[in-house]
Amino acid sequence: MLSRALVSLSRVAVSRSGLVVRGFGASALINKTAVKAAATGGRKSGPAKAKKPAPKAAAAKKSAKPKRAASAAKPKRAAAKPKRVAVKKPKAAPNKKDVHEKVLNSKRPIVALPKQAPSSYSLFVRDMWKGTPPREGGEAQEAVFAAVSREAASAWKALSEAGKQQYHKQHDDLRAQHAQDVRKWWAGVDRAQVALENKRRRRHNRRVAQKAVAGSRLPLLKDPLAPKRPPSAFLVFMKERLTGSSGPVKETCRAFSAEWNSMPDAAKAPYVAAAAVEADVYKSAAAKYASSSSSS
Repeated sequence: MLSRALVSLSRVAVSRSGLVVRGFGASALINKTAVKAAATGGRKSGPAKAKKPAPKAAAAKKSAKPKRAASAAKPKRAAAKPKRVAVKKPKAAPNKKDVHEKVLNSKRPIVALPKQAPSSYSLFVRDMWKGTPPREGGEAQEAVFAAVSREAASAWKALSEAGKQQYHKQHDDLRAQHAQDVRKWWAGVDRAQVALENKRRRRHNRRVAQKAVAGSRLPLLKDPLAPKRPPSAFLVFMKERLTGSSGPVKETCRAFSAEWNSMPDAAKAPYVAAAAVEADVYKSAAAKYASSSSSS
């Protein structure tokens, strides 16, 4: 008890050897163990022992099923990242020269005129083909057409002029309609495409002449609305001399050509002046045609 009172009423100084207690004019050296024992009241320090549960409580505790822990909420899946779309590189533009050569070497026409009107005989054969009943025996279509064509040729020869007149009239009507269609076609067609088509046809004709390709020559596309080129002084002279002349054309033209070559310039002057007038008329008509073509 005395040591407890001294500890509570004195000033405590800490040193390596222990605690020095000063108070009431006396000092005492108390070991750490003594102070600790005084603080605990003489009881041993240490962890308190857990009380053993009663046997019934222990059995009940063992029999009790452990509660399931509340399942933690599953984390939501993050939104799928958008897939990267591969950006395709634009294809390189084709070479204009290669495209141009491919078009010129093609057999397919760039532009084509409306189909020509069928002839009177073609109209007659078409009528016979329509009225022909189907042949028996499984003949090929080509053989049937050949047989009908032979029959149509003999029937056309035996047909009277009055019977042919209706086909002639149909042909004339279709031909007039074709002329109107051609004029409309030329009024709306692109002149650059026509020039390219004529270039393709010239190349084809050269290859046919060289026997590089099989086929026949193709005529060039000529605009019927375009003004005709003016005649030269020699053509004006030939037109004047051929009017009212008789005899073989080849020999007559050869004689007039020799006469033109032997004529002096003074004798040729009237024909040169007439050709100049025709040239002026052509220039004005060509300018008008070019303006109408560009506007359309």
